[in-house]
Amino acid sequence: MSNLLAFQNKIQQSKGRLASLTERAEKILIDHERIINRQVALEEAQAFIQLVAKDTQEQLKYNVVDIVNLALATCFPDEYEFDIQFEIKRGRTEAQLIFRKEGIDIDPINASGGGVVDVVAFALRISAWSLGHSDNILIFDEPFRFLSKDLQPRAGEIMHKLSKHLKLQMIIVSHNDAIIDNADRIFEVSQKQGVSKVIMKEA
Repeated sequence: MSNLLAFQNKIQQSKGRLASLTERAEKILIDHERIINRQVALEEAQAFIQLVAKDTQEQLKYNVVDIVNLALATCFPDEYEFDIQFEIKRGRTEAQLIFRKEGIDIDPINASGGGVVDVVAFALRISAWSLGHSDNILIFDEPFRFLSKDLQPRAGEIMHKLSKHLKLQMIIVSHNDAIIDNADRIFEVSQKQGVSKVIMKEA
């Protein structure tokens, strides 16, 4: 009789453990389903964010690319083309700047000299300014210094016209007469025995 009672107790204990394990298994299944649903929601949100980001990047691309290509066409008609390609690497979006000459991708510095880079760098500064809400002031240190001498007067005219059109004040440090000649105000800075002297000259 005692053996039967002991056996019945074991059965009851086993039923209790089975009920506990069943309850834990059901909870695990519920948690698993919740995790799957959350993962699906996150993937859908990520896909939506990437779609919005791509659209924003395309709008940004057209704004920047148009300004840079306009500057290039002004100095180098029908010679160079600028483009931006966005790539997702390691979960982050990276922008690759592309230069083409007569339809062929090039390294602008090695293939064309620093003049092209000067023009593009200037145009990118203007593009970045136009996208933000910063003060209407940009400072340039020796802009277009690598541009060939025959194109430097044109670069000076571009800066002057953009300054007027965009109501953008450009403070320029330059030794280049072609740039200086297009200035509204000219300040000549000289230094003698460690003392700087500033003189305003006639524009």
